[in-house]
Amino acid sequence: MDTERTPTGEQWRFRAAVELDRVTAANRRLSASITLNNETAILAAADELQTAIRNATMCLPSNLCPDSKLWACVAWLLNASAEVALTAQRAMTDPVADSETAMGRLGDLLALIETHSHLLDSW
Repeated sequence: MDTERTPTGEQWRFRAAVELDRVTAANRRLSASITLNNETAILAAADELQTAIRNATMCLPSNLCPDSKLWACVAWLLNASAEVALTAQRAMTDPVADSETAMGRLGDLLALIETHSHLLDSW
């Protein structure tokens, strides 16, 4: 097997770490902005998170992961992060949104994302 062309799961994770770390950092900034309850900061962090997800989504498929369990964990992280960004934006901009319920959901999702991030870090 040519590991230059077909990386191991560990090699793939190392190469993907830059993009995944940006997503994780953006999730943490969004979580911090929610704690501050600052609408402007929440919207800025949600935008940053969407950009990080878009960049990771564009980069990672071109570097196929040989470990299906690792890829499933990464895909879940990206999908959950996208839901977080969208929910935060809607909670702040939709006049009929139930912001309190949305913030509770965001807290739950961000806690799960943090757990998945730690799982990926220890992969």
